[in-house]
Amino acid sequence: MVDSDPIYSILYIDDEENNLTSFKSTFRRDYHIHVASSGEQGLEIMEKHNIQVVITDQRMPDMSGIEFLDQILSLYPDCMRMIMTGFSDMDAIIQAINKGNIYRYISKPWNREDLKITIDSALEVYNLKSQNKHLIDGLKEANQNLERKVMERTRQFEQQRLNITDSIHYARRIQRALMLPSEELEKILPSHFILNKPKDIVSGDYYWVAHKDGCLIIAVADCTGHGVPGAFMSIMGINFLNEIVNKSGGTIKANEVLNELRDKLIKSLGQTGHRDEAKDGMEMALCVVDADNHRLHYSGAFRPMYLLRKDELIVIAGDRMPIGIYNEKEVLFTNKEISFKEDDMIYLFTDGYVDQIGGLERKKFKSVRFKELLKEIHDKPLKEQGSILKEEHEIWRSGSEQIDDIMILGVRLSFT
Repeated sequence: MVDSDPIYSILYIDDEENNLTSFKSTFRRDYHIHVASSGEQGLEIMEKHNIQVVITDQRMPDMSGIEFLDQILSLYPDCMRMIMTGFSDMDAIIQAINKGNIYRYISKPWNREDLKITIDSALEVYNLKSQNKHLIDGLKEANQNLERKVMERTRQFEQQRLNITDSIHYARRIQRALMLPSEELEKILPSHFILNKPKDIVSGDYYWVAHKDGCLIIAVADCTGHGVPGAFMSIMGINFLNEIVNKSGGTIKANEVLNELRDKLIKSLGQTGHRDEAKDGMEMALCVVDADNHRLHYSGAFRPMYLLRKDELIVIAGDRMPIGIYNEKEVLFTNKEISFKEDDMIYLFTDGYVDQIGGLERKKFKSVRFKELLKEIHDKPLKEQGSILKEEHEIWRSGSEQIDDIMILGVRLSFT
């Protein structure tokens, strides 16, 4: 119920002076009361005052209550309209209610408590209508502002004749530009494939590759959320990784990269570990390939790495904590070092592929099925592996909605 508050204005119309006096004295402490003895007087009052609720008697000499309410409908559509009536006028009142011209009818003689409940109920509806109108106006203004921003960015950044109608498309271009284009990636990482399937236009999954001091550093990450929020997190992660590796001196260790990345992310997001704080962060699989010494250093934040050697699949697990705030006591990421052989395959991936719902029973693809698929295809050409994984995903999904971003990076290791 609406709290009684004099800010609300009620107009009561009745051609009997005693009824007007009684109504005003009854509700004067609850609302601003305006009274009129005819429809014409009621129209004059409505022109001068902001009226939220109109209550009118049905039987009046100059115009009936229904005629008055019909007349103000187009002039004051938000005003709540009620009518007082006797039993003999009931058919006309019901017809008017069905047409939507009247909110409620009130039988004579009225009872104060019942009438106040009815008025407060009408004011609740009035407030809801007003709030909806404000929301719609706000959305229209926001859409107009968004459209203007899209057009401004299109004029600024697009020199070719592209049909960019949404700022999200521009965010996708930024994200793709930060992840190395295929030409540069081929120079650093010649034997690889990437399966990148965003759930939305932009993705919270990303890959990152760098070459430093004879070592190859490779990472695949899954940021909190997907779409635009995930994309902004991925841009932050890529920039931090570039900064960490470029400033590093000496031997690069996988776990040290994750430790420093976590520190930078927590500081940048202002994370304190409070219970009501958003736990934004990312999962990551990162490995450092030392081709000269045939060694591979791995560190993971919730993400494993798969190594396939002939028909053997080796799982190198990551630590069970994210890159981001996790608990009060900070635990350092661990570094796992293994030897690799010529033509070993490694796979870094996010969880979108194995979590996809599909198949006849509408279940997750799951890690077991993913491992078996990798065993079947790991000795095939890299490009063909990526195509098979993509095709298997589409078959499994069978037209259902993709539930998460998907990123798989496969690399064939070499001593050169």
